[in-house]
Amino acid sequence: MEVKECTTCGANLEAEDSFVIFPCPDCGEEKIARCERCKKIGNEYECDNCGFTGP
Repeated sequence: MEVKECTTCGANLEAEDSFVIFPCPDCGEEKIARCERCKKIGNEYECDNCGFTGP
């Protein structure tokens, strides 16, 4: 699955200068994408696969 938007806010990552994509820290199956703004202010995300939440 190719991630194209921030998991938290839905921002288009193709328009972002800086972002991260990583596997869910709990299940490792779902990709979590974070734009720079959500990383900076610590917006919470939730894994669609297992429900894990993180900052």
